[in-house]
Amino acid sequence: MSSSPAATEAIGGLDSTVVVTDQVDLEALAQVYRRVHAADLHLVDHSVPTVTERLRWTAEAPGFEAALGYVDGHLAGTVMGCPLPPETLWWRDLTSTHDPDLAIEWEGRTFAVCEAFVLPEFRRHRLGLRMTTELLARRREERVALAVAETNTRVWHALQRIRFDHVGDLVPFPGWRSHRMLVRALPLTSAP
Repeated sequence: MSSSPAATEAIGGLDSTVVVTDQVDLEALAQVYRRVHAADLHLVDHSVPTVTERLRWTAEAPGFEAALGYVDGHLAGTVMGCPLPPETLWWRDLTSTHDPDLAIEWEGRTFAVCEAFVLPEFRRHRLGLRMTTELLARRREERVALAVAETNTRVWHALQRIRFDHVGDLVPFPGWRSHRMLVRALPLTSAP
């Protein structure tokens, strides 16, 4: 197991810590996910495949890494992903792309953020941004990609502020809502 804690910061008078690791407790993450998305668990996006299946697929992928956010010692969220292999289906059905080479993958090109969520009571404390920056600061890929449900305007605007570009739209799994595909150059200090 490899992990590295980041600096501790206060959130509402409580200590918060971000730990980057390649080992996660899937059931604990699934419980947090269900609390985060409690109002939307009836949607296909959150049930097919199950959250536990999605978390497991990501955690078992080669090169997997996660940033785990803790507040007062309790798990409060994660940002987790893995490198995309050359044969990935990640980009299938992408619409509106203006770059014909966007969907071409090679070893070391793209780190995919597959899951990202934070308990609602800690959202306005920048814990999600801290987890994202801590995780991506360690990555050696050329770029990062992620999909955000088109109705999730809060996350969409936050990612625009750190220079993610909207490169097209897709439906990640049959029956899901449309998602915006976002891409940004790595490292985070580089221009997109």
